[in-house]
Amino acid sequence: MLCLYVYREMVIVALHSKPIAASNYQFADGTWVLSFRLVQSDYEEVFLRFCWDIIESSRDITENIVDFIVQRYLKWQRLMEYKRPDILPAARQKGLLGELMFLTECTKTMGLQKALESWCGPEGADQDFIYDNTWTEVKAVAMASVTISISSLEQLDTDMEGSLKLYRIDKTTDTDANGFTLADIVQNTRVLFSGNLKCRELFDLRLFQYGYKDMSEYGKQKYRFCGAEEYCVDGTFPKLTRNNIAYQINSARYAIDLASIAAFRR
Repeated sequence: MLCLYVYREMVIVALHSKPIAASNYQFADGTWVLSFRLVQSDYEEVFLRFCWDIIESSRDITENIVDFIVQRYLKWQRLMEYKRPDILPAARQKGLLGELMFLTECTKTMGLQKALESWCGPEGADQDFIYDNTWTEVKAVAMASVTISISSLEQLDTDMEGSLKLYRIDKTTDTDANGFTLADIVQNTRVLFSGNLKCRELFDLRLFQYGYKDMSEYGKQKYRFCGAEEYCVDGTFPKLTRNNIAYQINSARYAIDLASIAAFRR
């Protein structure tokens, strides 16, 4: 049986999911214990990563620690309830390529840990990277693409000025000397963090949250990099938000013509 115990001097309401049972009880000295217990053995890998995430993410939290842990638990609960295929769809594989390319760029300007901490898209954030009072949404598109797809109203709905980073990536042949696979990029990025155990664990956690697992299938398809573009997203950038559409619309997915936003290119 695998368990995680959190000791606090206060009560917390028990939370439950199918794979994990959460409960609380009080010791004789008045200390309250919050217990997370794995009840479905096939979720052991998820549970171990959940435990690591709770321990590391709360290490420096000094206030409202219980609320923080509950929110982390709820995020993981949603992750465990979401049934994902073993292999990421092709579009999502390509998206991960773009995000790893941008992550590598960030390590050169921010350092390893800050770059990783800014990569919050896999945790469910509306933007892929959030840092220094700004943000970047990463898109991987084909060389010939003339539009960019925005997948939700929330994706560009923020008062902070940010950016759209486009990576033009196309499939290529096995014989392309400049080609690379998703497995190649994952391994190359992992090497960047190999000297820092905390960063390496956090990187693997983000991959897991994204839905990626080391599998031979990701080493088969080759891609080639065809260029990158960046666009400033400020108050004048054309976008749909909750504030500029009819309240009757609950969600929306739309495309932006790249030629029409050339003035925003950085």
